[in-house]
Amino acid sequence: MKKTIICNITMQQNNQKCVYQSDDLSLPSSNREVYYPINAYLEKTLAKYDEVKVLLLIKKDAHGNYQENVEEFVTEINEINKEIGAKIEIKYLETDFTEKKSVHEQLMSRIINEIEDGSHILADITYGPKDLPIVLFAALNFADKFLDCEIDNIIYGFASFVDGKPTDTKLCDMIPLYYLNNVTNTINCKDSNKARKMLETLLSL
Repeated sequence: MKKTIICNITMQQNNQKCVYQSDDLSLPSSNREVYYPINAYLEKTLAKYDEVKVLLLIKKDAHGNYQENVEEFVTEINEINKEIGAKIEIKYLETDFTEKKSVHEQLMSRIINEIEDGSHILADITYGPKDLPIVLFAALNFADKFLDCEIDNIIYGFASFVDGKPTDTKLCDMIPLYYLNNVTNTINCKDSNKARKMLETLLSL
């Protein structure tokens, strides 16, 4: 199967590996400690005959933490794939850590240009600055509408923190949030009261 994996790379220092449990049977997770939650999912779902393109969304922080964090992801996914043997290609999409409109537009364009038509898309939005999920959702919307892609999962690694250490870590799927974001695009109404009622109807389905 042709798959596109999109993962936000953290800019933090001294990242900690965690075991991410899953309460969702459709979102299996391994018992391996990982830096990136999506790798716990991939260990359970990746198949030998998958053709995988990994897009790493890298914000270049001023302290250069991103460089070590990229290496951690690459090492981790290669270790998981060692016994599976899927074909994996990794692309590095680096952008400056800034909120300039031009940077957002450039990143969205690069993501879309790297997504192959008809691929199954999985994303990990656990890490990264707040602009990345917004840019990513826009790119996914484009891929869904125009590139004949299927958005399979948008993974988020939930954690509570006690004394700076992650606890109660869980694997969550944000795909309902993605479709909730798209619900308003289906409403075509100029009357505000009717629009609200239409939204309530759509949300109740």
